[in-house]
Amino acid sequence: MTSLQIVNTLRQINEFVDYVDSFYGQNDPLYPLEYNGEPLNKTDIRHATIVYLDRCNNDDFELCTWGDGDSLDRERVRDILVEKFGYDYHNQTV
Repeated sequence: MTSLQIVNTLRQINEFVDYVDSFYGQNDPLYPLEYNGEPLNKTDIRHATIVYLDRCNNDDFELCTWGDGDSLDRERVRDILVEKFGYDYHNQTV
């Protein structure tokens, strides 16, 4: 992998982390997730993304393909955050 490919990959991951954060994170998310009263943070999003990418590289996980950071990728990372990291939806009152 060339230096340019590494930079592009890191850029894509950073954009994906921001995308996931906009749905579930700290900056006015549509569906806020929290753990022990704390909002989802980008560090955990990044870690869950790494778990997801590792699964996509492992033939033991069916139906796991990286879609260049699309909505299905976002939902699968959300599922990892809930199942493996212990996040849950924040109860909002309207």
